[in-house]
Formats: sequence, C-alpha cells, structure tokens
Amino acid sequence: MGWQIAYSRLPHDFSGLPFKMKKLTQLIKITPQVSGGGLRLQLHNHFGDEPLVFDRLEVSDNEKMQGAKMITRGGQTRIVIASHGTAQTDTLPFQVTAGQPLYFRMCATCNQSYVDFSCVYDETFYNAIITRSATATPQLPHNWQARKGWFCLSHLEVWTDQKLPLIELTGDSLAETGMLETGLIKHLQGQAVVVNTGISGNRLLHDAPKDGPLYQTFGQALEKRSKEIAYQGSHPVIAMIGSNDLVLPLIDAESTHELITPAEYLAGVKHLKEIFDAQHCPLIMTTIPPFNPRVAKEQNRILQDAQAKRLLINQELRKFDWVADLDPVLLDHHGGLKAEYDFGDHLHFNAAGGMVVASKILEKLMPQSKQSG
Repeated sequence: MGWQIAYSRLPHDFSGLPFKMKKLTQLIKITPQVSGGGLRLQLHNHFGDEPLVFDRLEVSDNEKMQGAKMITRGGQTRIVIASHGTAQTDTLPFQVTAGQPLYFRMCATCNQSYVDFSCVYDETFYNAIITRSATATPQLPHNWQARKGWFCLSHLEVWTDQKLPLIELTGDSLAETGMLETGLIKHLQGQAVVVNTGISGNRLLHDAPKDGPLYQTFGQALEKRSKEIAYQGSHPVIAMIGSNDLVLPLIDAESTHELITPAEYLAGVKHLKEIFDAQHCPLIMTTIPPFNPRVAKEQNRILQDAQAKRLLINQELRKFDWVADLDPVLLDHHGGLKAEYDFGDHLHFNAAGGMVVASKILEKLMPQSKQSG
C-alpha cells in the first residue's frame, strides 16, 4: 500500500492577472485515475505573495455535495497555504474509484487574491466553477468551448495497492485545454496516470511577453521550465509545443521581434530532448499541427510565412523516431486543420481531434502495447 497520484494539473502563474475576490466558493470535479481507500490533496500558492486561507474544504461523490466529508489540515478545518508555498491535507478515509468523479468544494471568506490558476475546456474528466460567495453550491457549467477554471488544487493522491506509472503531458494550450489529455486518459485507463503541466500560450523558445496582463500568463519558455522537475522519477513526457512560436507574432506586438527561424526551433527541440534525457524521462514530441486562423489582411504575409516555416520544421522533425507526425490525420487539402477536428478557431483541435492525436502519440510511446478505447 502507498500513495499514488490519481490526478495532477499544476497551476500556472496568473500574478499578472490576479483574481481579487472578497468571498469565494469553487466547485471542482476531478475524476481520479486510480482506486483506493483514502485521499489527500496538495494545494498550491506557489505564485502568491500573501498566504491564502480556506475556511472549508469538502469532498463528495455527487455534484450536489450531499453527504460531503470535511477535509482538514493538521486536524483543523481552516486551511492556510503559505505564500510561495504548498499545503498537504490530512488523510481522509474515503472510497475512491477510478473513473468515478469526485467533487471538491472550497470556500473562503477572506478578501484575497488568487494567482495559482488551472483551467480546462473538455469537461469529460474535469470541470469547475468559481462564485463570489462563501455559501453557494454552484452548478457546474456544460459548454466544451468555454474555459472552466479553479485555484490552488494541484494534486489528488490516493492510498492504494495500485502502482501506475505517470505520463506527463506538457506544452501549450493544445495540452491545457484537455482535448488531448482526455484522449490519452481514455486510451490508458488502468495502465498509467496522465498528469498535465501545459500552459496556454506557452512557447518552446521564448518566455511570456510582458506587454499585456493576459500575455504574461503564458509562462516561461518550455526549454527553460523543463529544467525544473515537476514529478520525481523517470516517466515519459509528451510535449505539444511550437504553434505559439510561429503564431504569437500575429497577435502580440512584442512577439513580432521574436520571430524564429526553422533552424532556431530545431536547435531548441534538440536541447529539450537533451534536458529530458538527462532526467531519464523519455520525450515524445509531435510535428507542429496545422493552423489557419483568421487574420487581418495586412497580417496575411506573416501568417503565410509561419505556415511555410511549419512545413520546413516538420520536414526535419519527421526524421526523429521520437516525434509523432500529425499531418496525416489533421491536415486538410487547403493546408489547415480538418473541419471535423477543428475547435472552431482553426488553431486548436476538438475532442475528436484529441482522440486521433492521442492515438498517434501512443503509437510512438507504446508501440508494442495494444491500446484500448
């Protein structure tokens, strides 16, 4: 018996765009990937300059929070997370079943700022809602094209006799939105636990731009943040990255001065592989998926240049046996994303796209394994 991660999505830094709330109730649906007889949580305030206080943290097996059990820390219901720190809750005896959702309600009555933020679009396994009330029992939204966000809750661990390996999914919004994550979890149920460190807007080579609060949330360059070990031990890492290195200059003025060449990108890819090799973490990457976002007429040249660079980069990436080629399943006859896999913005893929991308990745990651789903 021992503790096994059953869910993990690392919050990222919203200190440039903080959520300031006098009162808070957040309801979070988490579908564990492991069964067991007890649970504990890890709460993050890694990016916050002030402690965070939660007056109540409860778990239930139903969205209405009927029969909810209180989760404590140090035997106290009031949980404080130190600034730039984490807090681990006490063990709660609770039956956890893989694939069966758990619901966590966190309430706060302090006027405070929340900057450790996680979000998802695909609500198959995770969902959340935030309200500005300390007494509400909010209803979860159901709109796969809308962002669902929550604060601080980063890990669910289960006391179990199961020992499943971790597979880390990282990169940009193609990782964070949950479409690919859901596909991987469906394929790997009972074989591995998929954890997520993706950050919307993230790039391989450059840090987040500083010329706007939203852009500041895009995180350090993957090439840089991958040096900080998020999960101990050898485990495969799947990196979905590259689109923003090419597309961000279309929308952000500062990024127009960070236009990359195919040679620079490929050098960054090789460096990323070296970093993960040194950590004994096998890396699986993909070719950069097709994109054709709507742009103003004066930006057509920049878009065409980005699309041309994508082709040149992918031509070289296909030579690596640890890179999954996505063009055969995603590319349409016009050089964009196939309509049946399009989220709607001609840049991100939807749930069906996530499933086919997951299959292509797992052909590289588990070539000898028979995939389910």
